Formats: sequence, C-alpha cells, structure tokens
Amino acid sequence: MKQRYFSTFQLILLALFSALIIVAKIALRTPLQLSGHSGLFWMAIIIVGARVVPKLGASSIIGVTSGLLASFMGLGDFGALNTFISYAIVGVVSDLMLWILRGDTENMVVAISVGVFGHLGKFLTKWLFGIITGAPIGFVALGLLKAFISYVIFGALGGILGWLTLKALKRAGFFAYMAEKR
Repeated sequence: MKQRYFSTFQLILLALFSALIIVAKIALRTPLQLSGHSGLFWMAIIIVGARVVPKLGASSIIGVTSGLLASFMGLGDFGALNTFISYAIVGVVSDLMLWILRGDTENMVVAISVGVFGHLGKFLTKWLFGIITGAPIGFVALGLLKAFISYVIFGALGGILGWLTLKALKRAGFFAYMAEKR
C-alpha cells in the first residue's frame, strides 16, 4: 500500500489552522490603521501549524486553503484573485523559508525570519497587483516604505508570538501527547 505524504489527520489539522486564520482575520480586527497589522496573527498561526505538522508543504496548504476560504467569504480589499494569491503566497514563502532554514520553528530566529519573509510575500503580492492593475504606484510609493516597515514589524511579532505559542504547547506536553497518539 502506498504511503501518503500527509495523513488524513494532518490534512484535517492543516484545514483547521486555515480556518483559524480566517477566524482571526474576522474576529481580531484591530483599528491600528497600519498596513499589515493582521500579520501578527497570521504568521503566528502558520508557524504553529508548520510545527504541529512538520512536513514541507504544510504552510503552503494552510496558505492555499485559507486563501480559498477568504476568497469565497469575500475577505480582502482587492478582489478574490488577489486575496487568494496573497494568502497562498504567505504559505509558500513560509515553506520556502522553513526549507532554507531547515525548519526548526522552535528556534526564535527561525520563527522571526519565517514571519518576516512570509508576511513580506503578501506585501510584494499586493504591490505587484497594484502595478498590474495600473494603480498610481508613484503616488503609492510615498507610503510604501512605511507599509514595508509595518509588514516587517508585524511579521516579526507574529513570528515571536508563534514561537511563544510553540514553547507553551511544548511545556504543556502537546507534542509528547501527539507523538504518543501516532
């Protein structure tokens, strides 16, 4: 019998993390008026999901699934295609960073790096869609540095939040319990 890369249980966990991103996006709206502030929650969830299902591609599945959910729910500010691609790219870039950095999300530097670069993937997607759609990028460029810095800061904070969550889960015995149930 052929062994599957992801078990059904792992796929269900990844789908739950995807749904958690959507719930966080809807329920945890913060009136900061700073672009990228939702990265605080997003990146924490993706980092925890990548550790709970420690396989290459887990973050991509979370990103693509949450992108599909967000698109169908009408979330996002530039339409369904932009929403789907920007959510998916967060997962893909996070997976790429985990692969480059050898995937140890229990290391704070790795978690912060994944948070920053994963969230910057969303920033670059929105910027590219602005160029493609003909938005006045010269005018937008005035606020681009502020947005870039905001995405970096909130991505890093999301990485720290994810790392702290993983530490708490480990201390509570979650990973030992999961290993026992396999």
